[in-house]
Amino acid sequence: MTRLAVCSGLLACACLWFPSAALARPANDTATRTYFHADLGYLRAVYDNASASAAAIEARGQQIATECPGSLTYAPRDAAFEALGEEISTTLIDVGVAPVRSATLRFAHSIAHLSWTRRMLTHLVHRQAAEESAIATLTLPDVCPQIAAWKASAYATLPKSTTEFTARLQAIESSSASEEDREATILRMLKPYETRAQRKTAKTIERLSGLTEKRLSAVGAKSRAVLAAALGVSAL
Repeated sequence: MTRLAVCSGLLACACLWFPSAALARPANDTATRTYFHADLGYLRAVYDNASASAAAIEARGQQIATECPGSLTYAPRDAAFEALGEEISTTLIDVGVAPVRSATLRFAHSIAHLSWTRRMLTHLVHRQAAEESAIATLTLPDVCPQIAAWKASAYATLPKSTTEFTARLQAIESSSASEEDREATILRMLKPYETRAQRKTAKTIERLSGLTEKRLSAVGAKSRAVLAAALGVSAL
């Protein structure tokens, strides 16, 4: 048998034994390209609408403060108080999603079925899609009636709507890193599949994410502090 025949035979065997290897690179490249395109579009929308999101956060805080001032002044600082405080804080932050709800859902839909040969990367992206979609469609509670119902029970029982919202929130956030940590991990795990142009895109994504996170976190922290004082407590 000639050397050419032997080499041809070995090549044929390799293709039979490792068909997925030949297909893996194009599949990874396609998923990476789709992810970067979707993420950049989403973060540009978030950045462009940061002022509207900040205004929504401030407006909701002012609304709650106006509707039930001093309503937590005499409330016991127990587990129920912590649950209610978490609900109020979440309401303030998540109301900022409203101006970018359509962009958030579009992003989640675009990445929900992407896959890479690295399973952990696929899992993180799918978790990201599920959480973004869940938060964008979360029905935010009417806080003041819930505080009033808790007070009416002599602070014995939180209303069902509060416990249901807390359970829903825990289900969304379970087994999930913070949004910033997850985004950073995904970008790090995408590096082996990046093109030179996509490396530039990744840097733009990190910059936009950092700028919007810093701004909205500051607005949220200020609104929580102002609302806490209005409700008669030191912090939420």
